[in-house]
Amino acid sequence: MSIKENYLNLQKEISETCAKTRRNPKDITLIGVTKHQEISKIKELINAGVEDVGENKCQELEEKFPDLKELDCDIHFIGHLQSNKVRKVVEMANYIHSVDSLDLLRKIHYAASDIDKVQSVFLQVNTSGESQKFGMPPKEVESLMTTMKSLPYNNVEFIGLMTMAEHTEDEEKIRDSFRTLYDLKEHLNITHLSMGMSNDYKIAIEEGATILRIGRKLFE
Repeated sequence: MSIKENYLNLQKEISETCAKTRRNPKDITLIGVTKHQEISKIKELINAGVEDVGENKCQELEEKFPDLKELDCDIHFIGHLQSNKVRKVVEMANYIHSVDSLDLLRKIHYAASDIDKVQSVFLQVNTSGESQKFGMPPKEVESLMTTMKSLPYNNVEFIGLMTMAEHTEDEEKIRDSFRTLYDLKEHLNITHLSMGMSNDYKIAIEEGATILRIGRKLFE
């Protein structure tokens, strides 16, 4: 199938899942994850109706950026952000989903300040407890947010929380990861939850996701 057909099928499935849970599909933003995709394919995706694209690697985003900035889309950096890449990513991305420490937040603030930008960020939370995954433990989120509010970081705008569930066939493990993030959202009065990928986006919608990060289902 074409990228447009994949997109329309995905939108249909999102709408059907929302109907089951009495949610409004308009409350959900779809990020097309474009890592390893050629610009021609990304253009097809945007022409099909996707308004947000996500990249995982700074170097790949740098290569694509001259073309991406000419397209009508918002750019999300969704991969692990190394300290030495902060300045470059801040110059290119509208949103950064992978902030997992006060030190990284500080670096983003100063990089954004230098170019007179307010950088939108998500805090990445490791809700699955997997040692190989990045993100802060759920129990540390509230204290970091409290610290953030007390600091004069006017060049950082906090948007929401992000997580990745364990890649497993065990639906309850996936659901537990998403519920943990949702509970944090409710406790801390947060608006957006970036969670759900090609293999688990329906569960993510059921558990309150407002932003989905989907690549394979759009391009394969």
